[in-house]
Amino acid sequence: MDVRELRSDAEIEAAFPLMAVLRERLRKETFLEEVRRQQVEGYRLFGGFVGGKLVCLAGARRSHTLARGEHLFVDDLVTEESERGQGHAGQMLRHLADRARAEGLGRMYLDSRATAQGFYAKVGFTFLSSIPCWLDLGSE
Repeated sequence: MDVRELRSDAEIEAAFPLMAVLRERLRKETFLEEVRRQQVEGYRLFGGFVGGKLVCLAGARRSHTLARGEHLFVDDLVTEESERGQGHAGQMLRHLADRARAEGLGRMYLDSRATAQGFYAKVGFTFLSSIPCWLDLGSE
């Protein structure tokens, strides 16, 4: 799998169908704008290609928090359904880890869905006890 950063408007827009599998709230007409907005905060979108076809997608950003210090945070990771089980996501995570190490980062974090925990454990992630949660503030 060839991994490269998606930078042009056309490359990012072409990634929408695969990202929409993971992020159902996304809309095609606002996808590029949302990616560009995240890029201001350091977000980078990487595509994994086999034979020129996008089969895996990852979005990640360098981050620093008081709880975790400097780290790479993987916001998004998704593999084309017909390509799952071929090792693409693991290869993408290794690519991201190599880049993070090269930038002097010692850890990589992500939030896992319950259905993906087995995969992340298999590739070496350690699970924390925190559980992401939110409060819907609605509109007044």
